[in-house]
This record gives sequence, structure tokens and C-alpha cells, in this order.
Amino acid sequence: MSVAEFRDFLHPGQWSERLPKGMGGTPVNLLCKELLRRGQRLVLFSCDPSVENEVVLTGDNLRICIGPLGTRPARNFFKTARSYLRHAILRERPDIVHAQWTYEYAMAVQQLDIPQVVTAHDAPLRCLWHSLIPFRAAKTAMAYSVMMRARKIVSVSPYVAEHIRRYAFYRRPEQIIPNGMPAEAFIGDVAPGVKTGAITFATVLVGWGAYKNGQAAIKAFARVRTKHPEARLLMFGAGHGGGDPAASWARERTLAAGIEFVGALPYDLLMKRLAKEVDVLVHPSLVESQGMALIEAMARGIPVIGGHRSGGVPWTLDNGRAGRLVDVRSPDAIAAAMHELAMDAELRRSLAIAALDHARAAFHVEKVADAWQSVYDDLAAQR
Repeated sequence: MSVAEFRDFLHPGQWSERLPKGMGGTPVNLLCKELLRRGQRLVLFSCDPSVENEVVLTGDNLRICIGPLGTRPARNFFKTARSYLRHAILRERPDIVHAQWTYEYAMAVQQLDIPQVVTAHDAPLRCLWHSLIPFRAAKTAMAYSVMMRARKIVSVSPYVAEHIRRYAFYRRPEQIIPNGMPAEAFIGDVAPGVKTGAITFATVLVGWGAYKNGQAAIKAFARVRTKHPEARLLMFGAGHGGGDPAASWARERTLAAGIEFVGALPYDLLMKRLAKEVDVLVHPSLVESQGMALIEAMARGIPVIGGHRSGGVPWTLDNGRAGRLVDVRSPDAIAAAMHELAMDAELRRSLAIAALDHARAAFHVEKVADAWQSVYDDLAAQR
């Protein structure tokens, strides 16, 4: 949950740039805002590393409670955050609790006698496989504790549901509710005709690491530039700014030509730049539960290149009908797909239309909120 996303829902005078940011991703923000628009009363709980004493913000039908995260939290399995969350939830006395992610928030909730549901946003063991660090090991241990005791888990894709069933021995009925995009994120229709001139590719990756696989996209783009010297690559997301690891890695290998290292942007600005400048999204990630970047591009009518074995990516891209699926471990395979789309504007347009149609049908936030409302109604009946 990002506090800035809810400034328009707060009472006058409460918003300030100095407020703690809170923690949580775009899918949570979008779902909560849709529920608020429907008149739901929400209490949002989050933690922040800058907070020592709780911050509480209020609006019509809204309370935001932000507590301390603690110092080096993974060392004690987020004990400070879990303690705060338990006490804050008991004080606020919600009718039901929806915990996002299978980590500290879900662990805190499981100790409470309140109807509850957990959203599984990722596949913990697969994430650990691609990032063998102590922090990820601690998070994986937390996830398995949660998943083996959870009363109800809803997964964001069939890939995540299968991972939980197979590796965490979760045997309760499976339910899939994907992440959603708001109505304003969707274009009306893919524009008729085809674009001429230099093509612009983009990546949207949160973090520079092994399983995000941004190195493969940079290598692939360097190959594409030999045939399309005017092509551009925009790299969005944390770790991809001008002074960040992605840029340093590319410059050290003389692979930075034609690349704009944009870095992290406010969500609205990111969406505007995608819509205005980008012809093809390249998503090299080795593993994704679903991938917000994919449906953000699809909603804007932007064709996507993604991994054919990258977790929930094939399902999100309608098994290749709404995007190009390739072996993203191979820069040559990525480059071949980039070249194909650079050369064939009609193919780009047909993939864009298929992507937009599929995103509207499967990932519109109104449909996602309808599905969640049904879950909430079932939980409320248990009280």
C-alpha cells in the first residue's frame, strides 16, 4: 500500500510529501481504490522503515495505519512489524482481514480470530532458487509457515496456485483472482494504420537481479541495434536509472548505446510514457507470478515479448495469443523476436489488438473487484 496513491481519499490537510510511503505494490493500491469508489469502508495497514511511532490518516470510509518495520527485519522474521500489525488490527476490529503476500502481514493475521484471506502474489521457492540470499531465505521460511496454516489462499495466477499446491501441500480449494487494471488505464482501441520510423522498445523491471534478467534484454537490444541503429530501449523501474546498477553494467560492457536508463517513475507518469513512446514491451524476467508490467502494456495496446517458461507469463499472455513467447534465457531469441516486430508493423498491431482484448476480458479491475467482493461476502458470513 502506497500512501501517495490515496491522497485524494484523505480528509483535507492530511496529505504531505513528508508522510511515510508505506509498503506494497500497484495491484494492492488499484484494488483498494476501486473498493473505495464502491463505498466500501477500508482500514489499510502498512509498515515503513522510517516510522518509529504509528502514523494514522483518515478519510471518508478510510483509515490508514502505518507502523514500524524494524531494523534489519529479516533477521528476526519481521518481529517488530508483526507485533505492530497484530495490535493495530485488534484495535481497529475489522470485520474481515485481507492479507497481501504470504509473508509478515499474513503471519500477523493468522494469530487472530478474525475471518481472513491471504493473496499469494508469488512462488516463494522459485524466487529463492533465483536469489539465494539470506533475506530471501527468511522470506521463504515465512511463506511456508503461512501457506501450511492458511485458512484460505487466493492466488493471482494458476502458476502460483500450482506452486503452492505442489510445494506447500496446500489442499484447500484453489481460487484464482488476478491483478487488475483500472478503466482509465485502457485505451479505447488500437489506432488504425501502422507507425513508421524508428522503433522504441521498453522494459519495466523492479530491481536489477538474476531473476529479473535485465542483462539479457540489454544484450538482445545490442544485437537488434546492428540491424536497426535508430532503435531505442527505455528501461523503467528501480535499479534502472542513470546511476543505478543496470546502467553501470551496460556501460562497463559498452552496451549502453541507444538506451535511456529512466529508472523508477510515479505510476501515472510511467503509464503516460508507455502510451506515448513505447512500441514493444520486452519482459525478460525468468519468473513472474503474473506481472503488472505485462497487463499495463496490454491495456495500452502495446505488444509484449515474454518468457515461455517464466511462471505466469504465458497465462497472462493468453498462451502466446496476446504476445510473443520466447526463451528469455537466450539474448539471441529475444533479439529475434524484437527484430521480427521491428520489421512487421502489421504484426505489432495484430498482437496489440489481441493483448488489449484479452486484458479487458481478464484483467479489468472492476471484474477483479467483483470477484473479491464475493470472497469478502463469504468471509463475512462466517462471523
